[in-house]
Amino acid sequence: MFIPILLMCLCLTGCASLQNLFKRRDAAPPLITAAQPTLEQITSAINRNSHSIRNFTTENATVHIPGALVPLNARLTFERPQRLRIQGAVSTLSGQEFDFGSNDDIFWLWTRRGTNEMWYCRHELYPISPIRSTIPINPEWLIEALGMVEFKPTDQHFGPTRMPDGTWEVVSHCQTPSGQYIKRTVVDAKGWVIRQELYTPQNELIALAESSDMQIDRGTGIIYARRITVQSQGMDGKMTIDLGSPTFNTSVSFDPLMFVMPTFEGYRAVDLSSPEFLQPRGVIMPTQIPHTIGSPVPQANIQTVIR
Repeated sequence: MFIPILLMCLCLTGCASLQNLFKRRDAAPPLITAAQPTLEQITSAINRNSHSIRNFTTENATVHIPGALVPLNARLTFERPQRLRIQGAVSTLSGQEFDFGSNDDIFWLWTRRGTNEMWYCRHELYPISPIRSTIPINPEWLIEALGMVEFKPTDQHFGPTRMPDGTWEVVSHCQTPSGQYIKRTVVDAKGWVIRQELYTPQNELIALAESSDMQIDRGTGIIYARRITVQSQGMDGKMTIDLGSPTFNTSVSFDPLMFVMPTFEGYRAVDLSSPEFLQPRGVIMPTQIPHTIGSPVPQANIQTVIR
């Protein structure tokens, strides 16, 4: 069964890397200071911080996945709008085990173990493909989970609602090619996004992300979560990503091949949206996510447009 594990290269090398690590591990300041923030104050502060992230890369991320005895090592690179590459290995000596990538047109997934296939799909076909309910590898959701949270003006946003634990809840009705989905965003008193939940039009929880260990990057002022926990329909448990010491908004160009789908000897490319992929596998029942917080998402009756 596929789980979108994110993996690759841990070791810090030399004093310069150590200095960079300590330089970047600063506690993040509040995004909002109002005791009773408005919807516009919350969404504007979060959008402003997210939009300031043009790119980032980290060579020393670690990933914990269900059932793994040791953390995995990962290299992660992101560039707007939806270019993402995650390459990994169990160790620096074991060779590459995993490759997940996304560019402006397609995304792909390769794992050394399990099948002899390289899976890929065009972005516009994935939302209308039956496989989306059993293989949770939507790059857009993963990018939001990593911290590029955005309240779009084309969606409807409601709240904020004060929760019993002192956090604030914003509910968004999001239009997608496969219908109107509902997103529940939980923000703490400082304006940091600490939880995101995605629901189907039938009010079924299909993805969640939790963020913690908030940091500020001194060079850019960007606030980010160093630790992210992700779970999606089809995953057997939660995956936790530690970003290590990422570098934001670098002016150095990435390798031109960074966001190009690679080839691996002995593995054939298979389109996730094609009958070739679906027919031999039959019907796969998705794994359900336990609804461990809150109640079914309420239906809001006031529309607020985010500017």
